[in-house]
Amino acid sequence: MSIRPEDGPGYGQEQWEHPAPSPTVLGEEERELYDPERELYEHEAGEQEVNRLNPEDNELHASGQVCARCGTVINATQDVRRLLDGGWVHEVCPVPAS
Repeated sequence: MSIRPEDGPGYGQEQWEHPAPSPTVLGEEERELYDPERELYEHEAGEQEVNRLNPEDNELHASGQVCARCGTVINATQDVRRLLDGGWVHEVCPVPAS
């Protein structure tokens, strides 16, 4: 059992010191404060990443399947979507020939 000294702060009134931040945290805070071009660099890096990824490359194809909406056969060049029930539909159904 420990005994609280008579001349210190009362119970619960102690002043706790926060531990010193690690050197890596200090270095990062310093870079944020003193490197004004960092945000510009991060923004440019994000734009380059978007340019590298082509959204058109992420299209789904299901050649030979029958479209659940229009009933025509899907060819290899048409973009499709998959329905929750597992069926396939054209992204844009072709206009029927009249």
